[in-house]
Amino acid sequence: MSKMPWFRAYTEMVDDEKLRLLAFEDRWHFVALLCLKGQGLLDDGGALMMRKVAVKLGLDLRTLDEVARRLSEVGLI
Repeated sequence: MSKMPWFRAYTEMVDDEKLRLLAFEDRWHFVALLCLKGQGLLDDGGALMMRKVAVKLGLDLRTLDEVARRLSEVGLI
């Protein structure tokens, strides 16, 4: 049986002011980014990293840039 990596999320996350400022879909994008960080994809930093992230999130690069801007606006990234 393979061990599945995990990350810890606090139960108060549902009441977090920064997350509540986001649209519902961007909350999911943030959780997905936490998963990708746990997988090490965001640590790669290679030339294709943004394209890989976009594919994982099911977004085009322009939309990923917008998501990153919105997450950055509220201080999550």
